[in-house]
Amino acid sequence: MRRYAKTRSELMAILSQCLDNNPECGEVELHAMRVHRPDHTGCNWSAEVDFREDTFDDVTQQLAAARSIIVVMREQYNVLQ
Repeated sequence: MRRYAKTRSELMAILSQCLDNNPECGEVELHAMRVHRPDHTGCNWSAEVDFREDTFDDVTQQLAAARSIIVVMREQYNVLQ
């Protein structure tokens, strides 16, 4: 699968927007993005999420929703190096 190449800051903005626009993600926000050598899927980045608030209602559901977005994004994008 061909991935679109974006700068790190562009990709962070896209991913943050996707997380913010999905109500299932609740208060999940992008915490960090790491660029690395391509893994077995060909993707050269990974992401970590955290919570904006101290509320931890439905954490499992929110993390699952965020993970599904990150998985799709990793299939579509690579960081331009």
